Amino acid sequence: MSEAIKGAAAQSTELGWLLGVMTIVFASVFVGWAVWAFLPSRRAAMEAAANLPLEGDEP
Repeated sequence: MSEAIKGAAAQSTELGWLLGVMTIVFASVFVGWAVWAFLPSRRAAMEAAANLPLEGDEP
């Protein structure tokens, strides 16, 4: 096995913790965003957004 491959493998294992942290951060942001989007206080805004395609310029 070449030294370049060994070095790349060693570097990828050193930064494995960073990938784990970023996964947790992104998952937390996604869950928080989904909870925010479906809060009962946002119901009126969601219903208005759902009706946007049905509203059109009537001649």
